[in-house]
Amino acid sequence: MGQIYINDKAYDFREGETILDVARRNEIDIPVMCYLEHITPTGACRLCLIEIEGVGKPVAACVTYALDGMKVKTDTEKVVKNRKKMMEFVLMKHPLDCPVCDKAGECMLQDTAYGFGIKEETFKTEKPNKPKFDWEMIIHDANLCVLCERCVKLCHEVAGCSALEIQERGFENIINTKDGANLSCDFCGICVDYCPVGALLDKPYKHSVRSWDLDKAQSVCTMCPVGCKVEYGLHQGEIYRATSANNGFICSLGRYAFKYTDNSERVTNTLKRVNNNLETADFNESVKAVAEKLDKVKEYYGEGSVAFLVGSSLSTEDIVATKLLADKIADGKVTTDIMLEYGAYFSEYFKKFNTYSNIGKLENLRDSELTFVIGADLKRESLGVKWDIMNAVTKNDGKLVTITLTECEYEYMADATLKADYGDFAGVFEKIKSNNDRLYADIRDYIKNAKKISFIVGNEYIQAEKQIKSVFAFLDYAGGKDKLYNFITTSDKSNFITALNVIGDSYSSASFLDELGKGKIKALVTVGFDTFNVGKLYKTIQKNAVNLEFLVSLGMFTDNLSRNADFFFPLKSYLEQEATFVTIDNRLIKSEKIIDAPDGAYSAYEILSEIGAAEGVTLPKSADEIFDNLVSGKFGFPEIKYREIDGCLYNVVQSGYSQTEFSYKEFPKGTVELIVNERYHNGLLTGKAALEKKDGEAYRKYYFDVKGEIISGDDACFDGKCTLNSSVAKGVVLIPKN
Repeated sequence: MGQIYINDKAYDFREGETILDVARRNEIDIPVMCYLEHITPTGACRLCLIEIEGVGKPVAACVTYALDGMKVKTDTEKVVKNRKKMMEFVLMKHPLDCPVCDKAGECMLQDTAYGFGIKEETFKTEKPNKPKFDWEMIIHDANLCVLCERCVKLCHEVAGCSALEIQERGFENIINTKDGANLSCDFCGICVDYCPVGALLDKPYKHSVRSWDLDKAQSVCTMCPVGCKVEYGLHQGEIYRATSANNGFICSLGRYAFKYTDNSERVTNTLKRVNNNLETADFNESVKAVAEKLDKVKEYYGEGSVAFLVGSSLSTEDIVATKLLADKIADGKVTTDIMLEYGAYFSEYFKKFNTYSNIGKLENLRDSELTFVIGADLKRESLGVKWDIMNAVTKNDGKLVTITLTECEYEYMADATLKADYGDFAGVFEKIKSNNDRLYADIRDYIKNAKKISFIVGNEYIQAEKQIKSVFAFLDYAGGKDKLYNFITTSDKSNFITALNVIGDSYSSASFLDELGKGKIKALVTVGFDTFNVGKLYKTIQKNAVNLEFLVSLGMFTDNLSRNADFFFPLKSYLEQEATFVTIDNRLIKSEKIIDAPDGAYSAYEILSEIGAAEGVTLPKSADEIFDNLVSGKFGFPEIKYREIDGCLYNVVQSGYSQTEFSYKEFPKGTVELIVNERYHNGLLTGKAALEKKDGEAYRKYYFDVKGEIISGDDACFDGKCTLNSSVAKGVVLIPKN
């Protein structure tokens, strides 16, 4: 550690820090526009000019590394004069259309010019006439662009999409997509949030409400388990936009999918089956009728005739309330969608680590020396995990190996990319262990040289791999407990960690499916459990539901199962209530109420509490009561009060480690069908967010249409229409559940 002098005062610095890094850490103001801590510096705007003793001309602080004994001046007359000239140069090309620009009031260019005391154009010039691009959800006006390169670098180094580039030269420079066609990326909107001017804007928001007329409210996104912070802009109680909060990132789910609450198909009143139709009913009378019918089913068919299904995107309070009620009135017969879909995998996972929780933290991925992405298509599940992986590669020179069924958009960042044809991941692991080809030998060298190794395992692996133990045996080969830094299973379900730890496998998914098929279960209560029209699992549940005598569903929308319910109770969304969740890496977070719920909608725990009361079972009726009395200090949760949750605490993970006995077996090659999220979609709600809404004379499109395209690799047989795609592994068919 050395010292530099800034404005005659000594400051310590670490190796590799720039002058700007040191200044910012010590709250010394140096203006910037192109600089952003998340990306490598470009020195494009030159607003951060400073003087260094012994150097003949001003230099950019963002790209000049600190050296021991260096003497720096940040506020001399020469420095201020040069910075002002650079700002005037930017303004020469920038249209002065602030009155109609959506960035007005939030524009770095406005604020910085004001800080320099610039009140009018110094040089009158002809403004550029560059293209304006409509990229589906993002509008790009190249005339407003100041070529800071933030968007290009963020897309490349953080999002891992590399969809943007600088084209043309000199005065004609523009930011455009690489092929000049529509933007092909995650539509995370990182580029929009960090654009310092109005060149990049969210299309659904553009020209709707001025920024100063928006009320701001922060919460966490509950569309996936990463738990990103979101700032909502509201006007007269309606959400008009969502942006990242606290210098963070959000994906397309958090940014654009909030309109599902306005979908006309949403159920907002209690429904009761009358003459084979669901009709509006009184809530209290329905609760009483449900309790009476459940009692009759148990009395006639005996113990074990009632079961509960719970969705793993429900809040902690909802999941705990479901578990407690099921223990009291259904003999503990409750299982989750996460166990129905991933049960075999998590059974082996628990044997390996003696916990259902993931090992490590997302922020640790940034320091990982070697990361394996194994069957995790991060653009379709837990997208935020990718941002930390990219950070490890771009900032810390970490090695990255992907073993997948589909092409990763960030493969240009990877040191090795492998396809598991026919879903045979285990076969790929065997080649890494012993094959003499250069690629596999290099991976063995990466393993040998790394001390911190991370594993990201996802839906592709869990669905396709016949030998589910193989990944745990591969972990043993890669150094096991001594080198393991993170082991993270991805999911699209926002609270699956809680569902696993609270409900687990005490009533196995295999038992549920068997008993439902044999007609042993006569009454079923589904709580936030969505079924889809694809895949053997969901089709089996829907088919065998004919064996039920009584079905009760709690949800926001009806599906092919809940449309047959005898009673349907409408749920609030997590934009309409406070609730807690546990992120993919075990962090305890709380959503905040952003908008009002319809009068007829309730939290799941409120409905379950009323059903419980009618059954003589006492359950708390508020989120804080449930958390403080039934959650805090249990299931690995920290001992904390509900009102003290601030998103900084993590659940306690008490894990173990066991060696995995495994011998590879080669299976005949055959078609593997996977049920996946369509890109930009996650489960039921995002499809419901694909709305068009009239605004004056214009229609605003919210979110992406559901395309439902089935794609396959070579040598795959599928009884239906599908599109051959070279990016998909051989023998693999991807069927969207949306």
